[in-house]
Amino acid sequence: RKRKVVRKVNKKAILTVFVVLILIVGLIGGSAGLIVLNKMMQGKPNLEITDLLSKESSKIYDKDGNQIADVGKQIRTNITYNQIPEALIDAFLSVEDSRFFDHKGFDTARFTKSMLENIKALRFAQGGSTMTMQLIKMSYFTDDEAGVGAPKKIERKVQEIALALELEKDVSKKTIMELYINKMNFGGSGNIRGVQKASQYYFGKNVSELNLNECAMLAGIVNRPNAYNPFNYLDYATTRRNTVINLMVRHGYITK
Repeated sequence: RKRKVVRKVNKKAILTVFVVLILIVGLIGGSAGLIVLNKMMQGKPNLEITDLLSKESSKIYDKDGNQIADVGKQIRTNITYNQIPEALIDAFLSVEDSRFFDHKGFDTARFTKSMLENIKALRFAQGGSTMTMQLIKMSYFTDDEAGVGAPKKIERKVQEIALALELEKDVSKKTIMELYINKMNFGGSGNIRGVQKASQYYFGKNVSELNLNECAMLAGIVNRPNAYNPFNYLDYATTRRNTVINLMVRHGYITK
């Protein structure tokens, strides 16, 4: 009987072929990805720091130097980072962007989690935006006067990320926080913007005088300024404030 010849499998050769195939697929996919990415970046705004600044409303004083009116489409008084209470910074970090001082403008873990939630919900429910990305969105992709944002599209999100990464190379975290907190919409009558005017409107005091509970309520309001207005919906506003406080405990900013 003739003996059957058994060929030895060259494992090294198979492994080499497999690696080459992966590289080829990766190169093809990478090239296609770059083409798509370049197309998405078309029309991206040029980043200018002046575009991120928020205009203050006009103050009118009487002959004795007393302010008698605050005029403008948006009522705002800007403050510096050093005027922001630590509790307010902690509250915003807890509810909006807990890794703000660690990431470079884009939080991969947060974004991935949000995308998985969107897939599960079969809709664009969450954006996974950092505070830097929110600042970019409010400055370039939102009608600041009307408070209407651009449609939620992948192209816009890609441009937000690119601009946020660019901004964090040029500007400090403290400056970004300052720009962000001065630009935010806090609802209320008279189109109140920025945390200083919000503090005066809701609590009758300057932002530097806010206590922990007040800081938590203001940080919670910005998510839905009308729905969480404590003058109109105190129960909703209080529940939201409690959520912020619980998040502050979870992230270690305050004790139970």
